[in-house]
Amino acid sequence: MKYRNIIFVCLFLTACATQFTYYSTLKNFISTETYDKADELIEENKFKEYGEKNALIYWLDKAIVLHYAGKYEESISAFGKAEKLAEELYTKSITEEASTFLVSDNERSYAGEDFEKIFINVFQALNYLLLGKYEDALVEARKVDHKLKTLQVDYGGKNVYKEDAFMRYLTGLLYESQNEFNDAFISYRKSINEYNTNKKIYTFDIPQDLLIRSLKMAKKLGFKEEFEEISSKYKLNYKYKDYNIDSKDGEAIIFCYLGFAPYKIDHYIEVTFGEGWTYVGSVQVAGDEQKDVQKARQIARSIASDEQFLVAFPKFIPSDNKVKYAVVNVYDEKNNKILSQKTYLVEDIETIAIKNLEDRIAKIKIKAIARAAIKYALSREITAKLTEKSDDSTKWLVKKMLQTVAVATEQADKRSWRTLPKEIQMVSLQLKPGVYNFEILFYDKDNNLLQKKWYSEIKINPAKKTFLITRCHL
Repeated sequence: MKYRNIIFVCLFLTACATQFTYYSTLKNFISTETYDKADELIEENKFKEYGEKNALIYWLDKAIVLHYAGKYEESISAFGKAEKLAEELYTKSITEEASTFLVSDNERSYAGEDFEKIFINVFQALNYLLLGKYEDALVEARKVDHKLKTLQVDYGGKNVYKEDAFMRYLTGLLYESQNEFNDAFISYRKSINEYNTNKKIYTFDIPQDLLIRSLKMAKKLGFKEEFEEISSKYKLNYKYKDYNIDSKDGEAIIFCYLGFAPYKIDHYIEVTFGEGWTYVGSVQVAGDEQKDVQKARQIARSIASDEQFLVAFPKFIPSDNKVKYAVVNVYDEKNNKILSQKTYLVEDIETIAIKNLEDRIAKIKIKAIARAAIKYALSREITAKLTEKSDDSTKWLVKKMLQTVAVATEQADKRSWRTLPKEIQMVSLQLKPGVYNFEILFYDKDNNLLQKKWYSEIKINPAKKTFLITRCHL
């Protein structure tokens, strides 16, 4: 018994190390843009690293790698499977919650964080946008809106991530591309409001391009009052009567994915048995687990309230990302540089992930502490049986061994969608119709050049938008 438990702990820790190595390799393939190798690695590990319990993460990783590779149709198919599975797992978790309380979260199928389910549709919208399927992209935008409204109901309006300002911005671009200016104006105004008011997530300035677009739509629609309100409130200093919107220029809009999303670690706290046991009454159990809880209640009376046990919770920490921003240089057909512009932040996925987990951490803590308290009590009975005829030293050794195994089996659920970018930046370039070459330079926080990319023969059509995606995952 003693050695079997020790072996179990070693195997558990080895599995954690193996997963770390796997994601290091996968991220390296993504960073070097060897996407075929990244996809091959994911397929090779479909059962070994992912398996049935991590099927959702498999589809998320596969879908985003295909998106990075520009295989948008294949990415759409993979994201579709991820979305369907996430919905099935959410429904299943509701029906099974009371009957699987004592099962560690790591033993359950991963159903995804709230924000991860929303970003399925964000990237689906981008997939369709880059294929020129604007109506399909708008369908995904509406799904984002619906999911966020559902979250507000689930959290009683107390959640931080209630709206997605970037998705509203993107929706406005979709409407504007189809000359649906009223809907574009509404989307831009909602985006501005979210960037302006939700400073827990959007800690950066409202994109200047977004403000200018809202003025442009207001002028097109003859909304003088709204035009002047926006211009005055955000100190744009534009006058309605002097504002010209008759340009026949085209536009290049570049979305820039930087870095990798944060990942989870164990965050441990010590809880006294007396404090931990108070949480047991707040949980619901059913089936065979009722017998275990009843037995634990009987044993609990014999345990000193000041005895302590460890409980682990998941905590997001930032990935070690080097890139800070990009600069886009535009060259004409004669290779003359005609424009240079810096990217600006539109979506901070890292902050959204951290705040979204904080929104539900209270529920995670209640469940984790209650489960750990029950298992701590039950382990006392096992210790007593194993050491019934043993001396004090053996009793102490067995007790410590069982506590070690308990800590190993009560590791926090650290699974997450780790191949998401850390953030999305953007740049909008007003250009006369023609063919251009784009040079994109990526810099760190100290303005050191990290990487260069070159995009040749990008065609700009009159009064049309051309969309492009670039990446730097250093």
